[in-house]
Amino acid sequence: MRNLFLLAFIALIVFLQINGEKIPVNDGAFGGGVFYRDVARFFLDDIENSSYNLVQLTRILPFALLNLSFSAFHIVKDDEGLRNGMLIWQVVYLGLAIYWYLRIAKKLRLNSALITLGFILFFFNFAWLKSVWYHPFSPDMMAFTMGVGQMNYFLRYEKFKLGMLSVIGAFVSPLLLISGILMLFLPGDKLPLYEGERPKSASPVVFSLFTIIIFSIIGWGIWDWKNEPIVDQVFHGLALLLLPVWIIYVAVNNSLDWDVAIRQLKKRTHSSRLSKGIMYLTGILLILVLLSGNNESLGVFRILKGIGDGVFRFPGDFILSVTLQWGVLVLVTLVYIKRFLQEMGRLGWSICLILMIGVLFLPFFKANNMAAWIPIWGVVVIKSMKRYKWTGKELIFYGVMALGISLTWLPINNEILSDYLTSWNPDLLPNWEVQKWAIHLPEFTSILGYFLIFLVLGGLFYWIRRRRKKYMKVLVN
Repeated sequence: MRNLFLLAFIALIVFLQINGEKIPVNDGAFGGGVFYRDVARFFLDDIENSSYNLVQLTRILPFALLNLSFSAFHIVKDDEGLRNGMLIWQVVYLGLAIYWYLRIAKKLRLNSALITLGFILFFFNFAWLKSVWYHPFSPDMMAFTMGVGQMNYFLRYEKFKLGMLSVIGAFVSPLLLISGILMLFLPGDKLPLYEGERPKSASPVVFSLFTIIIFSIIGWGIWDWKNEPIVDQVFHGLALLLLPVWIIYVAVNNSLDWDVAIRQLKKRTHSSRLSKGIMYLTGILLILVLLSGNNESLGVFRILKGIGDGVFRFPGDFILSVTLQWGVLVLVTLVYIKRFLQEMGRLGWSICLILMIGVLFLPFFKANNMAAWIPIWGVVVIKSMKRYKWTGKELIFYGVMALGISLTWLPINNEILSDYLTSWNPDLLPNWEVQKWAIHLPEFTSILGYFLIFLVLGGLFYWIRRRRKKYMKVLVN
């Protein structure tokens, strides 16, 4: 009964969003969405006469499917028709993601309360309640769905299905290919925990120091921070100084014995299996390179310089943007970080490496680009929650909080935003009417918007910690 209520509730929100706002320029497309809409319109015509570069090719499948479906039924490919068609496909992907999530819940033997909590963590966020319907020309929903499928097949190690999904996923998000190969070819043994008291180590401090030095050299040397106003440079410096806080916070809560785990990995990783994984990856990359073209603009230095746009503008800004995109999932992870790390270790080296790589990507990737790995993150969080007793009151609180953070209730479109997206006048950017849209994009967030987000999310983090201590009762294993 509760599952039916959740399905009906998310269906109602999706229906209202589909019939609500859309991007106010370019007939509902923005940024890369304009290119992807053209792919949906001309894919069959262009694929024979021209080609897509490697980056475009790894995100092209959702729009190729839209083009093929329109061509099969001889539907006119105008802007409005393509938008409606993309919305229909997004609903299909969402339905498939929910189906695979319920399969995961069954495999994990979750009770009704945990299924509800997991549903909130997976689907009650800005990405699926607002963004994908506001701007449907995005591969993120399909990437997320295939990520849920990967995790579903990984839990019982259904090797063939996992492999096929990973190959197809190479044309949706490169992260799906990486996670698929790691899941298939790394050992699934649990990582060991420290026996007794964990020894003290200076490694986190040393790592923090090197991190600050490296990013300072790259930031002021390659990303041209030295040419920005002095106030902006001060904020860059504060953002870098906050990194050790996050690193040491995770290190203090870590109970995994990494030294023993690395020895275990060397012992359990057979050379033949590793060779197969390398061949598998090389073969798929070779196919992608052969299919791609126009790669002249994908130079290493250009990419390195490009990932610095909007990076470390404010202290912890990437964590705030990720939280706004993916909601309660991030806050719960920070609160239950010790249990999170333990459950991550129990799922084996592949999940550990995927999430560690994801942490390295977070400051440089836009939050929506992590969609393919959010299901892995979510499953680890849900497993972390199994030791706690969740009451109906707690679930209602988390649901309301998730809906609040998702900002589904906040209208975005207005004349000032339309003027900004048309003219890109920087004088309009600090305006609240523009910040309602820009608040999810670190490169556009204003100082006032940043502090507002920081206060709200910081308050919610503190409130969750208090409620954990007051209402949650730890169960005996």
